[in-house]
Amino acid sequence: MQIYENKYHDTQDRAGMSSSEVTIPSDRNRQRLLEFAIPLFSFGATLAGVLLWQMGFEINFQFFAIGCVIGSCLLAYLAWIRPKKDIVALSTPIYAFIFFVVPTDYISGLTLQLLYAASLTLLLVRLKYRFGLSHTAVSLGKELAAPIKSYVEQTRDAVTGISPETAHRVAVVISQFSTGEYGEAARAASTVPGRSEELTGDPMLVRALEIVHEHAILLEQSLSRPETYRTFLPEDESLLAKPLLPTYSEDRKFDAMLDNALLYLFSAAWHGAETDRPHLLACQGFLLKLLGE
Repeated sequence: MQIYENKYHDTQDRAGMSSSEVTIPSDRNRQRLLEFAIPLFSFGATLAGVLLWQMGFEINFQFFAIGCVIGSCLLAYLAWIRPKKDIVALSTPIYAFIFFVVPTDYISGLTLQLLYAASLTLLLVRLKYRFGLSHTAVSLGKELAAPIKSYVEQTRDAVTGISPETAHRVAVVISQFSTGEYGEAARAASTVPGRSEELTGDPMLVRALEIVHEHAILLEQSLSRPETYRTFLPEDESLLAKPLLPTYSEDRKFDAMLDNALLYLFSAAWHGAETDRPHLLACQGFLLKLLGE
């Protein structure tokens, strides 16, 4: 299940590759520097303390825990700016502060600080690959990328007639899912207005919402693929962005259902909610990954 989840987190990392989405290099570079600084400060201050002790400067070793405190604060900051919060990483400054204020001798201080620095490094790796990227990748494009534009035009007639309210809610589903807020995406997909009346004219849209709702719950709860799952019907095939091939494995079919559902919902939101288009443009990198671009 971990591979399945990381696939959709990783779409944000590929977002900057689209022609119509521009990421802010300074923000990305700053995050990389902060990630590098966490082990540098955590291990560096402790190793500096060892060097000073060997030179004859017997400074209270607790003071060299300042590197762990700084590393913990940097890790907590990186956890805070992500759409999905890591409570463990957010709480690390509390434990680092305890190390800093409690007096300790050389051996115990050295051992604790090295173990804590190693723990911070592992938590950084966990944060980076388990909780996705931050919100700092910002789309500056004003037009759809060619592959997405082509699909949106292809499905224009199929999604007409949806009210702005419904289209807005669908846009919320796309936005929440693309940033890894799977619980919110599931709730949004289950509360789209007009399901009983307005959406009757577009049963494929209902199926797309049901598919996204199911996958979002599975991702939120880290569950594996069920034996039976929601799918599109044969009559929907002409509107699918990624046709299902007979050679696909069951897992690949399962993933393709979600990819097609998200892309179809994007088209519906794009045509029905013009005020949400700036937010939808920010999801282009995510969608291009789904298209294999």
